[in-house]
Amino acid sequence: MTWQVSGATSVTIEPDIGEVDSSGSVILSPASTVTYTLTASNEAGRVTASAKITVARVHREPDLVVTDIWLSGAVVNYKIKNQGNADADPSWTCLYVNKLKEARAFVDRLRAGEEKQETFSSYDWRFPGAPDFITSSGPTGTINRFEVKVCADVDGAVEESNEDNNCLVTIWGEKFTYDFVKNAHLAKWRSSAGDLKWPMVATSKGGAYLLYNTLVMCPEAVSNGWIMGRFAEYYVKEFGQETTSREIEVPDYTKFVAKVGFKSGDVSSDGVRVALGYMDTAGSLVLFHKMDVYSDGITRTYEIDLSELAGTKTEFVLWVEAKGSPEGDCVQWIEPKIIQQP
Repeated sequence: MTWQVSGATSVTIEPDIGEVDSSGSVILSPASTVTYTLTASNEAGRVTASAKITVARVHREPDLVVTDIWLSGAVVNYKIKNQGNADADPSWTCLYVNKLKEARAFVDRLRAGEEKQETFSSYDWRFPGAPDFITSSGPTGTINRFEVKVCADVDGAVEESNEDNNCLVTIWGEKFTYDFVKNAHLAKWRSSAGDLKWPMVATSKGGAYLLYNTLVMCPEAVSNGWIMGRFAEYYVKEFGQETTSREIEVPDYTKFVAKVGFKSGDVSSDGVRVALGYMDTAGSLVLFHKMDVYSDGITRTYEIDLSELAGTKTEFVLWVEAKGSPEGDCVQWIEPKIIQQP
């Protein structure tokens, strides 16, 4: 603490310091919060100034996190870090593959801030060629995809500052993707004017078509008109047969993401609303939150977390609705995809 006083005949600082020179400094180590008061006096009287020193107890706890997982031959490796401010006692880490517990590994004491590379030495990876192995078979194609999860302190032996960040998940093999542009010609199309058939051009009844690898959707040209495309999983049972469909099975860790904007040159008085939807078990359309899009030259990102649908089978819907204007405003979906991203 530093002070400087002029015109005083007496200067004191309390508590504990007492009488001091008109200027100076002192190193303080208070054990608890304290307010120091300087009093400067002369024949005209006295003035005071105060400085509060707040002493807070630092709560020291470890915090174990898994920062990386990789495969070397048949050995699963991982990195574990103690990102807390206190040492972590020995603990156990577990490996899970497709939600099944496969192995445990002992982790010795980790100092605060320390990171170690460890392995599940007693476990051999028994699956083909991961993390880059892909195989297809059968009419719809079967993809080998492995959800690999490593969790630190699985027994709860270490009291941590954060108990919810112990696990790291990665996907080995080909991650799930669904491309709405690629499948647009197979989707079922409908507007507020009735059913639409691909290929089509936009008319007063609405329409959808591909333009430079984007999907353009135009609602019926009436106030509050709309258009929707209903998407499924499409496949051919045997060579030469017609394409058929079934519901999409939604895996874990998926989200929908797209960029949406008005087709170049189109002008709308009040814009449109877009949304992703899905068909529930009763066959009803459920829409996620709607996003407003305007003809202002701005391409907006539309993103939906699909974790609530993980493990279910459904069909997805792209939805565009006009507002009060009867213009049949056309918007572009740029790279609309469902992607798997732990």
